[in-house]
Amino acid sequence: MTHRHFASSAIPCCKIHRFRLEMIDQSVFDEAFELFEVDFSCGEDAVYTPALVLWALLSQSLFKEELRSCNAAVTRIAAWWVAQGRVVDNNSGAYCRARQKVPDELVAHLVRTIAGRAEQSSDLAESLDDEQAEEMLTPRAIAEVKSKPVTGRVLMVDGFTVDAADTPENQQEYPQNPAQEEGLGFPIFRCVSLISMATGMLVDLAITPYCGKETRETALLRQMIDSLRPGDILVADSYYCTYWLLAMCKARGVEVVMKNHHKREGHPDDAVRICRGQRKVVWSRPQHQSW
Repeated sequence: MTHRHFASSAIPCCKIHRFRLEMIDQSVFDEAFELFEVDFSCGEDAVYTPALVLWALLSQSLFKEELRSCNAAVTRIAAWWVAQGRVVDNNSGAYCRARQKVPDELVAHLVRTIAGRAEQSSDLAESLDDEQAEEMLTPRAIAEVKSKPVTGRVLMVDGFTVDAADTPENQQEYPQNPAQEEGLGFPIFRCVSLISMATGMLVDLAITPYCGKETRETALLRQMIDSLRPGDILVADSYYCTYWLLAMCKARGVEVVMKNHHKREGHPDDAVRICRGQRKVVWSRPQHQSW
């Protein structure tokens, strides 16, 4: 069985689906499997191929409670095979072993790749007339963002936290909030995401323990700094409004849109007025950071 079984042949051949398939087609997955050397179950009688395992793995994140279990995922794979005219065993052990062969980096690579292709597709939508754009269900937000004279992407950065399963392994790697008494809190990790404001898709994600060295949101954004390209516009809240972050963005040719930090003077006496609503302010470089 080859990777082509990942895609369903039942997808209607209409304009909106062709538009979406330009972002997600078989080559995206084939290239990812080759890049990360995922090549198990290549025989004709294979059941848990890389494509089906990836599909089932993603399906587990879309369901709740018992439907997100490995047994439920195996049942979905078996049902797919029945639709292809083949009966297979519901072996969750074999599926779990195959799932471990799909690295997290492969999933992250697919997320970034598809997000990049979606950004290009939103450029395509911009070139269509109103009727064509309506047929393709282009969200109004995309049309509004793309109507502006922006040379790069408009990306929003923000942070959030997630509680993990309360296991010894998770507590070791992602300790609970230190403000809580031991044994009363869940493992928690901090995330910072870069989201395209044209497509709403995840461009990049950084994850770290909730507290400790280099675990603040600004530190996580520095980890993703290579995801920013010249011409991009970074949108963030006032927490990110620091000298060092603005300096790093300026050095990369990235513009920023942020509310001024509440601890910084919003109307300094030495500000130079440019026009209504605009002024030039000089910031003095603070003490040099180790990085």
